[in-house]
Amino acid sequence: MEDRSTQRSLIVYTSAAHATVHATELMYAALLWRIGDTFGLDKLGLGLIANLAAFTFGAGALPSGLFSDWLTSRRVLRVCFLTAAVASLLVATAQSTLMLGLFMAALGLCIGLYHPAATSLIAQGARQRGLVLGYHGMSGNIGLALAPALATLFGVTVGWRWAYVFLALMALAMAGLLQVLALPKIERAPASASSLPTTPQRSLPILPLGLIIGAFVMNGFIYRGSMTFLPTLVKEQVHVNVLGIDQAALAGSLTTFALLTGGVGQFLGGRLSDRVPIERLAMQITIIVVPTLLFVGMGGGLLVVVAASAFIFFNFSGQPVFNSLLAEYVPGSALGRGYGLSFFASFGLGSVAATFAGFLADRWGTSSVFLGLAAFSLLTAALATALWRLSTRGALPRAVPETIVPLVADEP
Repeated sequence: MEDRSTQRSLIVYTSAAHATVHATELMYAALLWRIGDTFGLDKLGLGLIANLAAFTFGAGALPSGLFSDWLTSRRVLRVCFLTAAVASLLVATAQSTLMLGLFMAALGLCIGLYHPAATSLIAQGARQRGLVLGYHGMSGNIGLALAPALATLFGVTVGWRWAYVFLALMALAMAGLLQVLALPKIERAPASASSLPTTPQRSLPILPLGLIIGAFVMNGFIYRGSMTFLPTLVKEQVHVNVLGIDQAALAGSLTTFALLTGGVGQFLGGRLSDRVPIERLAMQITIIVVPTLLFVGMGGGLLVVVAASAFIFFNFSGQPVFNSLLAEYVPGSALGRGYGLSFFASFGLGSVAATFAGFLADRWGTSSVFLGLAAFSLLTAALATALWRLSTRGALPRAVPETIVPLVADEP
């Protein structure tokens, strides 16, 4: 009964926290044109600030991964949300472009602590890893989908700055929730001499980790570029009159709808990763993403929303798959560092896509961003295919299982 309660707490907390993190992350993109009007910034300038915040979002994964292995995920998560609350309030008070850039960078660093700590906790503590990662990913997409709706609500009523005050309150709520929920804690028992493998796996496996992290970089590039300019693309391409709704509000609502399909994809990807050979599943998903990006870039009107929904569905379905894949090859004692590297690769190295996308948007229009990202999607498919081919030949060693003490409630 205690274990079942702990598992429920794990799902509830990580789902709420993940939604909060991604709503915070996408809020800048959802408010892009309103913030641009306030500070007099063009798309390239806005893209540079998004790039800075996205890089620090990824950079926060490195210390998070280390501390998640050495300390506890609960401590890392507490620091994450308390500092994110302060940084959100600072963004809300920014009075110049320089202040905005610095405070957005600080906010990115704070929420960047989240993913390695939470994902490592799920990968080691969940009884059905794929399923819980599916729920976790789905909630992240709900957070992404809420960002345009919240941006519209605050933007047309009290102003964009109040959206960040609201995010600060949400971060404080997540820090407080840690005090009342018992999250899993992994205790590694000292193994007997007879139970130890003759060649213990203590270091990170280079070949599979390199292929997986390469895919994380490409996926992060696609994610950052598409999420930064998708609300703007919808606003530019969709010109329909629905009950006299403001164009910006309509764009936010349609973007929210498209992002919600990603939540369904996350759940499906998590479920399938428990049932289908995971390397093959990763290859199939990444191949499908390529044409969907092309359709987004070539579409017009409401077809853009349809194509974007298909792209988001398949692209996000791969996230729990790759997170599960990493846990198959990295031992538990190094899993926090493994996720730290992968999320830095995805969110940090992939962050340059915001500037790249801003350049394309200024030079050839917002649609060109998605055509350019299709090339990176093709590289992702190539890396996933290589991983699948090597795995079928038995050329990639799996992580050696470690002795784990049953789950207990984490310390307060």
